[in-house]
Amino acid sequence: MTRIPSRSRWWVPAGLLAIAACVTVNIYFPAAQVEKTAEKIVGDVYKEGQGEPAPPPQPPAEKPHSSLEPAARERWAWNWLGPAEAQAEEATSVSNAAIRALKDQIAQRHRELLPYYQQGQLGITKDGYLEARDTAGLPLPQVAALRRLVDADNGARRQLYQEVARALNLKPEQTRQVEEIFAKQWRDKAQPGWWVQADGGQWAKK
Repeated sequence: MTRIPSRSRWWVPAGLLAIAACVTVNIYFPAAQVEKTAEKIVGDVYKEGQGEPAPPPQPPAEKPHSSLEPAARERWAWNWLGPAEAQAEEATSVSNAAIRALKDQIAQRHRELLPYYQQGQLGITKDGYLEARDTAGLPLPQVAALRRLVDADNGARRQLYQEVARALNLKPEQTRQVEEIFAKQWRDKAQPGWWVQADGGQWAKK
């Protein structure tokens, strides 16, 4: 049997520790499903908030019975099918009673906020939240009402992102990724003439 010199034996565990330190653990995040969810919710809010009828709900398609819950099926697909196939498997929106209730709240509030968007007094920040930009021409009671609406809407948006993350069994720190995806949709789907903040912080009319 070949004996390893004592100096070489010292380098073996040190080398293993160095290799282990370089290993990066990738935390699974269903980006395609969150994007699909954000696209649907933001689109519905903007349509319903303007009084346009939302498309009628479609009956759920028949699916083969599976003992796995949706989130578990997504993780199974990612582990066994690989990234490309898993992305296709997961690309469906997520919804539940809490998410639908929050979406309806935001849509109803959007009707009240719409005139402020159109008059340039309200804008969408780079993080996808609302900000009262220019209230110089408004009477004080109306300014106070606008700020209450903005605070309520931003609170509902934060809660919505938490509910989406919870429905997908995501870790608390992954809620920020949900927020970023929604922020892009809020800005991308904004109407021409609305004020939108760019990633660098500059405000401009869309």
